[in-house]
Amino acid sequence: MMKCDIILDLLPLYCDGLCSEASKQEIEAHVAQCQECRACLAEMKEDAPVPSLSQESETEARVLQGVKKKFSRGRRRAVLIAVAVMLIFSIVLAGAADVPQPISYTDGLVTAELAVDEVIDLYYHGGSYDSFHGFSREVNGRNAVFLYFDRTLRSDVMPDREGHLCIGNGLLTDFETATYQVDRQVDAVYYLVGDYLELPGLAQAEFEQAVADAVLLWER
Repeated sequence: MMKCDIILDLLPLYCDGLCSEASKQEIEAHVAQCQECRACLAEMKEDAPVPSLSQESETEARVLQGVKKKFSRGRRRAVLIAVAVMLIFSIVLAGAADVPQPISYTDGLVTAELAVDEVIDLYYHGGSYDSFHGFSREVNGRNAVFLYFDRTLRSDVMPDREGHLCIGNGLLTDFETATYQVDRQVDAVYYLVGDYLELPGLAQAEFEQAVADAVLLWER
């Protein structure tokens, strides 16, 4: 069995729980039989520092502060993600709002009449529209004007346009959204949805086939 001087040297480690299991058993066996060492151990335990309320409060405050910082970082991250999503959505929506969609012809969508000054007046009755497209070309031996209207999400929420087009002096215009050069002598006006960049350049046979479904609005 260990001597008292060795036990006394090991008691601080025993109190702090730092000694080995074998040493712990030796110390406990010795203290059980040695009154002097037992008294010394009791004194050490009484002198051991006990965490004060202020220390515990300080520890809790540090823990709470850490949690608060993590929560703040998480909330900032969530806000940034939400803002980024809203920004992307706004950009996509803004782009989609300007994508034109052709307006297919329905009965009474456009009416036409010849004015006394040889100007052809065209009236659009479809409510809102964004713009219109037009060109002229000979078909079946006559000078014809082809046109169609388009709409966008943005134009759908705007007030209805008056939709008054004029053909005269070699121009097709609504005086607001677009103006196109056309033949000065126009014999017919058609409504046709199509690729107005490609159609004018087609060979005559291909062109007449492509415009076979055009709706006649007016003819001389």
